This record gives sequence, structure tokens and C-alpha cells, in this order.
Amino acid sequence: LPIESQFITRLADNLNAEIVLGTIRSREEAVHWLGYTYLYVRMLRNPALYGITPDESAEDSFLEQKRTDLIHSAALLLDKCNLVKYDKKTGKFQGTELGRIASHYYISHGTTAKFNQYLKPSFGLIDLFRVFALADEFKLIPVREEEKLELAKILERVPIPVKEAIEEPTAKVNVLLQAYISQLKLDGFALMSDMVYVTQSAGRILRAIFEMCLKRGWAQVARRALDLCKMVDKRMWFSMNPLRQFRGVPGDLIARLERKDFPWERYYDLNPQELGELAGMSKAGNQIHKLVHQFPKLELQVQVLPITRSLLRIELTITPDFIYDENMLGPAEAFWILVEDVDGEIILFHDVFILKRRYAEDEHVVTCTVPLYEPIPPNYFISVVSDRWLHSETRIPISFKHLILPEKYPPHTELLDLQPLPASALRNKEYEHLYSDIRHFNPIQTQAFNTLYTTDENVFIGAPTGSGK
Repeated sequence: LPIESQFITRLADNLNAEIVLGTIRSREEAVHWLGYTYLYVRMLRNPALYGITPDESAEDSFLEQKRTDLIHSAALLLDKCNLVKYDKKTGKFQGTELGRIASHYYISHGTTAKFNQYLKPSFGLIDLFRVFALADEFKLIPVREEEKLELAKILERVPIPVKEAIEEPTAKVNVLLQAYISQLKLDGFALMSDMVYVTQSAGRILRAIFEMCLKRGWAQVARRALDLCKMVDKRMWFSMNPLRQFRGVPGDLIARLERKDFPWERYYDLNPQELGELAGMSKAGNQIHKLVHQFPKLELQVQVLPITRSLLRIELTITPDFIYDENMLGPAEAFWILVEDVDGEIILFHDVFILKRRYAEDEHVVTCTVPLYEPIPPNYFISVVSDRWLHSETRIPISFKHLILPEKYPPHTELLDLQPLPASALRNKEYEHLYSDIRHFNPIQTQAFNTLYTTDENVFIGAPTGSGK
């Protein structure tokens, strides 16, 4: 028996990926692209199976119309989900940020549309777990009768409340993800295999949620989504001791430190002896001290410069303040730079900063521009958050208390009544030859001549068309 193509079920997602790549920009190019697929080969060989009548096949031997219909339907679906902008008249495609995220993280268009619909700026961890469980990738996970008892037991042990009933598949997905983070042991083989399936997709789906929140500028929920990504990656909750993220640290040592409930920031102030006393294990003091100072930590310094009344230039100096261990961190470590408004709710700027091993002891300067709104807020916040390490964050305020802004409506430069300069003022025969068609410079050129021609100062000239700029 011949193997038939299942490509139609995934046509929309594959079309989106090609649009994001830039290989397809219009309906015609997409129809041509479809002609290279196995689906097209099978439609030619077995047209009846793909809904093509003998008359259609005879009239259109290359199935151009059928391919156009398929592409049109897929493009309409992507347009409805906001993954692509599709102009039905011209047939032009334009990718969107949502489409790029879906393609980058292999998320289906249905899941992306759900996330886009349900995500809100006020979401907490409970809501993020619920939205994660709604992903289409998990719609085929059933709740088996024999699993309900074990799921109910796990439900009592996981820290984040689950609102749905245990019979709901979304509740099962939610519980399994939390059980994975908590490193709980499962009894049922089917439940174990379901957890593996959920956790294999968890990393990319949660990263997609994080990027969606980031692109929308939602500071609080973006931070929570990034924390959730790291919790799944490290298999530990945010409330646990950050030293859990290092491999090979004895479990009883971690347990002793967690019982103390000592703030993580204060660990840097203690010497090896004091750290040993804190853990109740004097011999472990040196090991704890070494790990604390290998933990990714950055020092920040900020300078601000107003460009206009509504635009601010920020110069951020980043200094690594930890011992870079390549065995622990690899060749490079990524950090997110976030500039937030005074309430810490809106992200005004975000970027990724990569710290490479060979530059781990150098200062790094990052420059960015952010908008400034009236009335002027007292401050903004700038944070540098590690992409992989929980609790690795530096956050400082940018105060605007002594910020001097340009005048609100600066007057235009007054045009002086000067004697027009002759072209001979250039005092260079070659330059004068360039201006052989004019004898004298106009009033604006005359006034700006000395600054432009005899000095190296920066100059901005804004003047109407035809004024000799």
C-alpha cells in the first residue's frame, strides 16, 4: 500500500515557518512551494483521496487551483490567529511577532491563538500553569480511571493550587508539570510516560509564553513566566535555596540552609567560617563560600542623557562580580536587560546580553534609548536577569530627580541680516569650482558657513525644502 501524505493537517504551521524564514512572501510563491512537497506527488497519483474530482483533474493537470485553495485556506487560518497578515486581493503575506514566536518554538497555530487570547498582564503563577495546560499539544492526554487516585494524592502534595477537577485533562497536565518540578516519584507507568511527554514540551511552550509577555511589555507576568521556565529547567521551586542549582551539593547541606530561612543577598556578606556556622557544618564553610561566589552576579552603573523631552539615552555599565567557572556555566551566559516604568508594570526596553567566558572580568557598556512621558516620573527601574539561574538578578532605580530636560518649545535660530558670502570665501580653487554656478551663498548658508567649514563641532540644521541644505 502506498504511504499517503498527512501534510494538510500541518500545512498552516509549515506555511507560517516559511513566511517567518522569508522564503515565501505571496500566495503565488506558496503555491509554487507546495508543488515541491510529497503531498503534491500523492495528489497527482491519487486525486480522489484528496477530494479532487476526475473533471477537476482533467481540466487542471498540475492541480494549480487545488494548491491555491489549500494555501488560501491555510493563510486565512493564520490570519485569523494573528500569526500572519494576509492581503486577500494581492495575495501578499507579512509575518507578525506572534508568528515568529510560534515558528521559533514549534508551537501550533491553535496553541498560539489560545495563549494570545487568554494571557493577561495581571497573571500570577496559578494562571500561568492553567494557560500552559490549555496547549493543543496536550489535548490527546486522557485521564484514565486507574490514575485518578494517584493524581488526587499528588494534587495534595504540589504547592500551586489547581482549580479544575481531577477528571479534567488540563488538571492532569498541570499536576504532572508541578510533580516534575517537585521531583515527586510516580507509581503508574502510564502516568510516568505522560509526565515525560508533558515535560519534553514544557521548556519550549513556557519560553513561547515568556516571549509573548515580553513583546507585549508586561513586566510582572514576563518575570513570572521566565521564573517558571527556570523552575522547570532546574526542577526546583523559586522558594528553594539557590545553591540547589549547582550539581553535586549534598542534600543534607541544602536542607540545613533552607531551614535557616536566611536571605540569599546576605550570603555574600559572610566569610567561610560564618557560612559554615550558618549551615551547622563548619567543614562545609569553604565549599559554600566558593559556590556563593561562583553564582552569576552582576554590578550595574547607569548614566542617563536626555536626547529630547520625550527620549532618554541610557548607558549601562555591567561588571561581572563572580568567579566564572566554565565547567558550571559553559562558554557563555545569557542575561535579559529590562527597563521598566516607575510602577514596574510596563517594559519600555528589553534586550539580551551575552557574557562570554573570555570577557568575564571586563566591564561591558550597553546603550539603549527609552521613551519619557509627561508628567516626568520620579524614576525608572533597570534589571539584568539571568536567563538560566533562579535568583540571579540585579535591579537598580534610575532617578530623574536631577534630570535637566531640553526646553519644551525651543525657539528657532534667528536668521541674521548678513552680507551674503561669495563662493571665493572657500579659499580653495577646487572647492570653488564645485560652486561655479553660484556667486554668493544664500542667507542660511552664509550664517552656517563659519561653523560648518572652519570648525569640527556637531551641527544640526533643520530648514525647509529649497533653502540650500
